[in-house]
Amino acid sequence: MQLIRIRTDNELMWYKDIWDEILATEDNDNPFIEFAWFYNWWQIVGRRERVELYAVEENGAIIAFFPFLVRLRWGVRIYAFVGENMANYSGIVAKKEWLLPATSFVFDQLIEKYKHLLFSFHGLLESKDSTKVLEQYFIERQLRPRIFRVVTPYLAFHEVDFSNYLNQRIKMHGMDRREQKLRRLGSLKRKIPSRNELWQMFRLFDRRWAKKIASDFTKGKKKDFFERLAFLKGEALQVEVDALVFEDQWIAFTYGICCRGRYVTYALAHEPTFNLFEPGRLVNQETIKRTHSENYRLFDMSIGYEPYKFDWRSNIDFTRRMLVSNGTKRAKLLAYSFTLKERLKEFLKGNHRVMEWKLNRLGQLRYLVKYGKVKDWLEYGQLFVEKFIRFKQVDLYELSPSDSVVPHRPVGVLFEELSIQEAMQLDDEEIISLFYKGYTIYKDSFADTNKPAFALHAMNWRVDALQIVEALPKQTYFLTYDVYKNIDIITAFFQKMKPAQTLWVTASLWQWRKRKQLLRLGYKRISRMKHFKCARYERNHAEKYTESGGDVHSVH
Repeated sequence: MQLIRIRTDNELMWYKDIWDEILATEDNDNPFIEFAWFYNWWQIVGRRERVELYAVEENGAIIAFFPFLVRLRWGVRIYAFVGENMANYSGIVAKKEWLLPATSFVFDQLIEKYKHLLFSFHGLLESKDSTKVLEQYFIERQLRPRIFRVVTPYLAFHEVDFSNYLNQRIKMHGMDRREQKLRRLGSLKRKIPSRNELWQMFRLFDRRWAKKIASDFTKGKKKDFFERLAFLKGEALQVEVDALVFEDQWIAFTYGICCRGRYVTYALAHEPTFNLFEPGRLVNQETIKRTHSENYRLFDMSIGYEPYKFDWRSNIDFTRRMLVSNGTKRAKLLAYSFTLKERLKEFLKGNHRVMEWKLNRLGQLRYLVKYGKVKDWLEYGQLFVEKFIRFKQVDLYELSPSDSVVPHRPVGVLFEELSIQEAMQLDDEEIISLFYKGYTIYKDSFADTNKPAFALHAMNWRVDALQIVEALPKQTYFLTYDVYKNIDIITAFFQKMKPAQTLWVTASLWQWRKRKQLLRLGYKRISRMKHFKCARYERNHAEKYTESGGDVHSVH
């Protein structure tokens, strides 16, 4: 056997057909070892990296490729597979019969040539032959590998009755109801975007993960790399982007990397103002349906313990990181430091609460440090304090048709309904959530902006701060949103619009001006709800002042 060093991406192009032929013969479905992935990575991202790409020749024929990335630390050469922080999976490019001989030859050469060595290999799927061969080699050479595993859920379409499987899954988390709500509000469709629409994908990803710890999918040269992959034609590796579009606006997308019947979910994001509708789950559901209809064998949800992956998986694989050092003390010490780091990462990734804290709380704190204003810091401080101690008091007021006070000025047609299309332009999650909860939202007919004036609900009354949602009595409406300044005009408008209906409205402990205004207009307090928490002690209490208050006795 002979080892050939390929030093430039231009030189690599001479080997493209051989590389592709090896993987095609082996029916490879790992897109991250395809020529198209490696070549474009080297051209765009890896220019400044120390790449050592080896081809193995036997009897005048190339039988394998080993794409390594090399780093130096403490005088130790660290060998990793290319794309360590970008490729989900890795492996060796070789035909099955040559996999062990070529691996033994290459690693024997490296161990003989360099004194201090550490092999740090990521993304080794346990179901792949490369992983088994590497482990076998190191054990045979008396180099004990340290192995760390992370779960990799997938859906194998041949393992399930997909029609029944789909019907069961779309009811989880009320996804069927969420989808129905969106369709009632406007036009919802799945779309495969054109080339000139991909900017919306990167924009949506940045919006979704702005306040969270996320990948560098949209950063610098990595963005250029993923964009170029999306334009590939005629390769075994193909990128497929599925967008979920509501009223001509992207609200979610999936970026999938496909190879010979395997779809790997690489990036997913959704519009944060639509959080309650969970469009991320919806677009994932639509992508699964599409890939099944196009006869994919496997829908790979990629590495991780996220709950939505386990909702859909039919089975699980495991992805390894393998650490192996040669016998020198320096290499062993470096391997030990890497081992501690990997054990910590393994613990954190397996603990959903810790990962949730890192993703949300730590990300939000980082966002505040970079972009936060005084108001943002005060809100964050309030939420932090309320984790340990809080007191909330909410009064419920009623205005029956007979108790109203006629305003001194006419109301005319001051308000009109706000459509969800207009609300989307405001970029406010709270307003979109009102649509989700079933409110009818009204705006000022003569204002320059579409900012909501108030919202009415005909079925339920709710206090989100106390997690109360209960049915309204008959002939009653519930009034909410920012109603303090114009409560007299809003009340008069409601009575003109629905003269025979009763109106309910709430006021918190700190809204003393609002309570005073309500009493002046003829509202009567019918209930008071209190919630107190100190550390682990919690107490809820409700008082009912009149019989008309309905069943407002429970605080959940």
